[in-house]
Amino acid sequence: MPRAKRQPLKAVKNEAQVKAESPTKPAVSAALKKAIDTMDHMRLRLLVKNYCETMEPLREDLEKSLLVPGGDVVRYHADTESEDDKNDDKESSSEDEIKDEDASDIEEAPKERKEKKPIAAADDEMVPRYTICLRCKAEFDVTANDKRDCTWHSGEKEADFEDDFWADHDEDCHGDIDDLVDDPDVQDGFKWSCCGELGDAEGCKWTKHKSDINVIVRKPAHIPASKSRSKRKAEVDVKEPKKKRRT
Repeated sequence: MPRAKRQPLKAVKNEAQVKAESPTKPAVSAALKKAIDTMDHMRLRLLVKNYCETMEPLREDLEKSLLVPGGDVVRYHADTESEDDKNDDKESSSEDEIKDEDASDIEEAPKERKEKKPIAAADDEMVPRYTICLRCKAEFDVTANDKRDCTWHSGEKEADFEDDFWADHDEDCHGDIDDLVDDPDVQDGFKWSCCGELGDAEGCKWTKHKSDINVIVRKPAHIPASKSRSKRKAEVDVKEPKKKRRT
């Protein structure tokens, strides 16, 4: 039996056509993104502050993202060697982790939480969550700041004139050596005063990041009330000498 010939499709009578869905417009245009990326950072900060004054939802979102209570800040012990983790052995740390895992299987009595050392901000005071490290100049999260996160040198980078690196250097042609301290092409001609390593060597100290926010401060010395009163009385006696009696 011969196969029936396929008939051409008929046009729709009402001539209705299905419209293609238009792509959704991005919330932030490419032009605005470019303007933000190329804007002066001071102007951008000023705009954000101005919008925070008038737009409560934006202000609340920024507060949730950028602020944390002082009690959540990881403390940094200033001017002590306790933060330096350079010489810690990775193998020993891994062994400690295994011991900790084994110990976790044994039920222990709950330990009292140690009182946190004081910092400039109170535990309930809000502080910036992100700040710049005073050591390595990198941004970090003050609530997630571990040892070995920051590598830095405690000394100064100095030109090494004992080596022959600068033998052919002519300052009239090549420039002042001190101006080349950060030039990546001549780091073999510099050494760190703290460790003697070359200029581009990794930091000799491995610590937490440090900033004005997380450094531990000393508590003011407590003077008993009785001593305080005695001190004030002595000061009054010095300022007001007793009058001599007339004879």
